[in-house]
Amino acid sequence: MMYSDIGRLNCNISYTTFSTSIRGQGSDNKEFSAMLHKALEGAIILESFPKTTVDVFALVLESGGSDLPVIISCASLALADAGIMMYDIVSSVSVTCIGKNLIIDPTSEEEDHQDGSFLISCMPSRNEVTQLTLTGEWTTAKVHEAMELCIDACSKLGDIMRSCLKEAASTLQ
Repeated sequence: MMYSDIGRLNCNISYTTFSTSIRGQGSDNKEFSAMLHKALEGAIILESFPKTTVDVFALVLESGGSDLPVIISCASLALADAGIMMYDIVSSVSVTCIGKNLIIDPTSEEEDHQDGSFLISCMPSRNEVTQLTLTGEWTTAKVHEAMELCIDACSKLGDIMRSCLKEAASTLQ
């Protein structure tokens, strides 16, 4: 590999064979890995790591639904805890549309019956979205409602993530 003034981010998500109720049925690891990369790359200050690769490996032991938002939020916490320089932590939330109802962080069963899904990853302190994924058929009003629900949940989750980091740092001192 050639010299680079900025660092690189490498992400990989894998599932154990027993992580889902149907043996060996994990989600598309390459697609999820690419989405994790996209969600985190805007938050990490890669310029501060020349000639370096930051590796993020996630292994899902038990899948209960809403796997990707959980992985993104946990990976962000792990990077911050490891001292990787970041603009902000990344919190992520998903919403599923079933009929006229919006369900935040759906279970696997709810995901199986969804009409559409909406995932957002953001840096809450900076009010910046790092990733937005929308699947299925949505009305403009439902997209707006789902976005507001997700942004509010990401903000609250970001506060909880920060307090966890502070608590962990205070126990080390």
